[in-house]
Amino acid sequence: MAAHRPHTVAGVVSDLEPDIDADLGGYEESPRDALQLPQGRFLDRERSWLAFNERVLELAEDPETPLLERANFLAIFASNLDEFFMVRVAGLKRRIATGVATRSASGLQPREVLEMIWSRSRELMAR
Repeated sequence: MAAHRPHTVAGVVSDLEPDIDADLGGYEESPRDALQLPQGRFLDRERSWLAFNERVLELAEDPETPLLERANFLAIFASNLDEFFMVRVAGLKRRIATGVATRSASGLQPREVLEMIWSRSRELMAR
């Protein structure tokens, strides 16, 4: 068996120090202007959430799914939609009411997002 050697703090700290002599010859910084990012690169959280809940509803509508599981998916859909309105929609309404209505990362104003939510959720509930 090998003898146990205690670790020293100095030895551990020296392992954490950066290697300032590392070869960085192949590294080149690209200018910030060279990055061409697409305009629609950000997803809207609310739209994404409604799309997820639509997929849950599709499982409930699938005639190949057993009836009890379909009922379970409907309950999940309703519960998700209820929580969505209590949390996300209430937050959007609060932002509008307090005047903190700034554009989201997707570029939409809270009022526009709210209108999209109303129309999309009506479509889903009508199914």
